[in-house]
Order: sequence, then C-alpha cells, then structure tokens
Amino acid sequence: MTEPVLYVYAIAREAVTPHVEAIDGGSGYGSVSRGRVHAIYTPVAREEYAQEAVDRRSADLEWLGSIGYRHQAVVSHLMRDTAIIPLRAFTLFSSEASLGKYLEESGPALDKLLDRLEGKQEWTLRIELEPKKWNDALAHRVASMRELAQQIESAGAGKAFLLRKKLDEARKQASRVAEEELVAEIEASVLSKLACETITENREDRDGAFPQINVLINRDEDAVLQEVHRSFGEKYAESGVNVAISGPWPPYTFARVDRG
Repeated sequence: MTEPVLYVYAIAREAVTPHVEAIDGGSGYGSVSRGRVHAIYTPVAREEYAQEAVDRRSADLEWLGSIGYRHQAVVSHLMRDTAIIPLRAFTLFSSEASLGKYLEESGPALDKLLDRLEGKQEWTLRIELEPKKWNDALAHRVASMRELAQQIESAGAGKAFLLRKKLDEARKQASRVAEEELVAEIEASVLSKLACETITENREDRDGAFPQINVLINRDEDAVLQEVHRSFGEKYAESGVNVAISGPWPPYTFARVDRG
C-alpha cells in the first residue's frame, strides 16, 4: 500500500480541528504549523485522489459532488472559527515535510494575507438581466438610442421602419457597454456604503454567465450590505435588472494563492 498524501483544505491562523465529515467520509484531520501559519489537512489514499484518479472519475458526478460538498463544509466550518485562506478542492501535498516546506517558503505572504482576511467574509452580487425589459431600458440609458427612439415616435411609417432597424443595430452595440456601466454603477453604490474590497467578473470572465461583483466585508457588516441590496430592487426592477445576493462564503476570490 502506498503512503497517503495530504488533502489540504485551507491555510489558517489557528490549527482548528473541524467537527464535520472529512473529505474521505471519515473524521481524520491533522495540521502542519510554521510560526503563525497552519495548514489543515486529511491524509488520503494517493491512488484515490491523485490527478490520474480524478481524470478517470471525471464523469462520476455523484463522486465529484460529494467531494465538493465535503470540501465546502470543512472550509465553511473553519471560516467560522478562524481566519483562513481557502484552497481549491484536490489541493494535495506528498507529505508533512513538503507541506511544511511550502509554509516556510510562503510564510510571510501567507501571514500577511491572513491578517488582511481576519474577521472578513465574502458575499456575491450577481447581476441578472431580463432580456426584453433590459433591451427596452437601453433606449433610455444610452443617449444616442434615446434620440433614435424619440425620432421613431414622430416619424412616418417608412422612416420609422428604417429608424427601428438602426435602433436594433445600435442596441446590439450598446448592450455590452451599458452592462459594464451598470455593473460599475452597482459596485460604486456598494463602495459608497461600505469600506470593503470588491472584485468584478464580467461575462467573459464567467464563460458567458451573468456578471457578478464579489464583496469582502467585515463579519458584522452583512446587515449594511443587505440594506444596499434591497435598494437595488427598488432602483432597477423596471429595467429588467435583478441583483441576486448570496453568502457568506469563504473568501476564495480574495485569497488566491500560487503554490508554485
């Protein structure tokens, strides 16, 4: 039997032992510490969690789903007890020695990042657009389109037909710009009420999905964020814009670490 490898969930300020099911369905946890930085892990069978094994089971959605669920449960549990740098699923180290070496080499950067994340949590604002309402609203958000819409109202049938075709082309060109301006507007509203960090992700970043704003706030400021979120419903509903909120999450977006 081969030596186990270490499945690492997070880098933490304290060596907390989670009281939830481990990644392999058991309850075995360990930690490696270097100074004020601690890595929380579970020893797992190399042949079951190495990249080759993951590739073989890439179509096994039940298995992948259970891994994702357990990983998220452990990281969320750790987040409640200490500052963490959450790691992606299937972050493996060959031994405690290799993990300790990583902590030694990256210690100053990890320590600084943990200080920055202390007492923080991540929330997500996803900007969803209802196509028809949003397209109609574009005519009011973009000056050139607003002028075309006004001309159509007073034009004869023939000219109105041509102007509507021109308006459709202008709408296609303006949609992306207007969406970017909308996201920036929502982000600015959040920043005007909260001293927080934000990272925006557009459709290109999200493979065509709706854009979103990731927000890193103090744990005791979620009520303020919720209040800002409620104001978006009143402001944007008629434009076909829905701002969905979710969280709190472990700060994945704000804690990306390069293992090298």
